[in-house]
Amino acid sequence: MSDFVSQFQFLGPQDLAICQRVFDKLCVSANWERTAIEGEELAFRILVAFQHGITNEEALLAEMYALLDDQKKRVG
Repeated sequence: MSDFVSQFQFLGPQDLAICQRVFDKLCVSANWERTAIEGEELAFRILVAFQHGITNEEALLAEMYALLDDQKKRVG
């Protein structure tokens, strides 16, 4: 698997597995229901980040944790 995925490229089973593992870890960490609006938004953000080149699982997880942390700071 390459380190860069064009946003128009098909996501294969390995790609989706990475996104799913990141999603699952973040939902558990944030104590979110996967089907809640927060879970749906998170899934979207993970896929967008992956399609924009963050294809390494650890890097994707770190990026999403940073995003969640930033959102918490803005909310208060």
